[in-house]
Amino acid sequence: MKKNIRFWALILSIAPFALPAQDATKVALIADDLLTTGRISEAAAQYEQAARLNANNAQLLYKAAEAYYRVRDYSKAAECYAEVKQEYERYELAGLRYARALKQSGRYAEAMEAFKQFARDYKGARKAQIIAVAMNEVKGCELALELAQQPVSAVMPADIKILPQGVNSPENEFAPIAFSDNLLYFSTLARGRVQFMRTQRKPGGWLAPTLASGLPESVSARFGNGTFSPDGKRFYCTQCDEPAPDERGGNGLRTRCNLFLLRRADDGSWTEPERLRDYVNMPNATATHPFVTQDRGREFLFFASDREGGFGGLDLYVCERPLDSDDLDFSFPQNLGNTVNAGGDEVTPFFDPASQTLWFSSNSHISIGGLDVFKSVRAEGKWSKPENAGFPVNSPADDFFFNLKKNGGGFLVSNRNFDSKTSTRDEDIFEIFPKEPPVTLIGNVLSSATNTPLTDCMVTLYELEANGQKRLLEVHPSANGAFQFSLLQQHRYAVEVSKEGYEMATVQPDFLENELVVQLNPTSFFTAKDTSGTNFTLADLSPAPPVRQVSKYRVHLEIQPDFNAQAPRYTAARAFGNVIAEPLPEQGIIRVLLGDFADQKTANEVATALRIEGSFPQAFVVKAE
Repeated sequence: MKKNIRFWALILSIAPFALPAQDATKVALIADDLLTTGRISEAAAQYEQAARLNANNAQLLYKAAEAYYRVRDYSKAAECYAEVKQEYERYELAGLRYARALKQSGRYAEAMEAFKQFARDYKGARKAQIIAVAMNEVKGCELALELAQQPVSAVMPADIKILPQGVNSPENEFAPIAFSDNLLYFSTLARGRVQFMRTQRKPGGWLAPTLASGLPESVSARFGNGTFSPDGKRFYCTQCDEPAPDERGGNGLRTRCNLFLLRRADDGSWTEPERLRDYVNMPNATATHPFVTQDRGREFLFFASDREGGFGGLDLYVCERPLDSDDLDFSFPQNLGNTVNAGGDEVTPFFDPASQTLWFSSNSHISIGGLDVFKSVRAEGKWSKPENAGFPVNSPADDFFFNLKKNGGGFLVSNRNFDSKTSTRDEDIFEIFPKEPPVTLIGNVLSSATNTPLTDCMVTLYELEANGQKRLLEVHPSANGAFQFSLLQQHRYAVEVSKEGYEMATVQPDFLENELVVQLNPTSFFTAKDTSGTNFTLADLSPAPPVRQVSKYRVHLEIQPDFNAQAPRYTAARAFGNVIAEPLPEQGIIRVLLGDFADQKTANEVATALRIEGSFPQAFVVKAE
């Protein structure tokens, strides 16, 4: 009898634990089903619940963390990742994602330590490349802490305001198109389908949006995002496939899309969509985020694509066509080059031809969040080093679809926390307001000899920084000597004017005068080729051929009979610098180098990392000639 009592006492003592474990198994199976069908957010909550029912089971918490990370719930992801650090050796990139979740929650100091710890502990594949990614993220955290101390962004001084509920919703709103100051088109995800919407601003605020009328049903069924040509006669848009369940979540960059054109008929209706040529919509690649602008008789189409031959992820491309042509024959798209494009994703381009300024979002360049907005100015055929737009345009979250209106304001899309918005799982549209009302500076370029306007001048605007350095802002080719800039009164500027056959002149504008006259002195002789009357072509928008930089040290990688810089074997090396080919014609071989490095210590560290990683076990340092 006593034995039976002891037996049932044992059974009853373990029952409270057995029942929750059984419940946990059932909940985990529900989570698996939700994940399989692409309901990732619900799966995340179920995995976490199952873990809590099973004594904080590490494997289930890890699954919850991964699902929260996919839907960009950074705070919940960080919480779950933090509880399963013992699983990091089993899941080798979990530590990296944990650090990114901290960063994108705005917990920069904690994120820096987590990235550094991950770099110290990581022993998996592609070690040099992965560690370089982590160290780049550390720089992003450092930049965020530095920018947070600035009262106003030097690159984009502005305030932002979230558009009201009714325009924004619990779903995703994205791809805003400012058709005018008070008319906005945008895309919204409603019940699993993207719809093209339209809203107007009235004295009381933004009206409730309505479906944009007139688009053919064939467009509406698979619509993604779009852009109107400046004259309103052409509408370039994407037609996208619904992502597979295992590709859902995140910011939608992996969705497969192609570019199409609609023409506006004389009666105001739109034609059926025409797919752009195969050399724009490459097979087995996506083409998305179109932006179109017109300048000097030509139309330029910018877009993002993961086609072969890029620098990794989605790159930005541009192609062109004559405005007097009504067909689809754009030139072959050209990659904007490795100053703009890098190893991750560059997306949502916006180009202002008046200032030759490109705005885009990237998670490759040093960012304070995930996707950050960057600015690059084209001068003399080359793009300037991208500058981070800083707070508040950027945030710890993803910020993209940046575009400007003519009055200096604009819009962007972000999944950030803001005011009463406490979730980072969905994207909303924000409006940008210039921090200071800009002052319009009007100028003319005259000959000092004749006091008459000069034609075909190049006018460049710089901001003068406190340390005495000049920062390139805008470049304007002026056909008739006239130019115009929007300036902020609390900043100092310099206007630089050049023309072949004349001495360059630099003038600092006075805000008491809203007109500026710049006089150029003729030179006694000049040898430069006269370029007056040349047409603006794609070459003006394309990156110039690379110029070899003055350098000190390089890393010798190997000797090869031929060379392809984008070959997979150079992936780890490209994380540290440019892979360079040095032909040796007499021997009939090519020396492959990595560079350039300013000092021998840095070059030695890179060579050591490549030897340890195993890509180039014979790597050594050489001094550049």
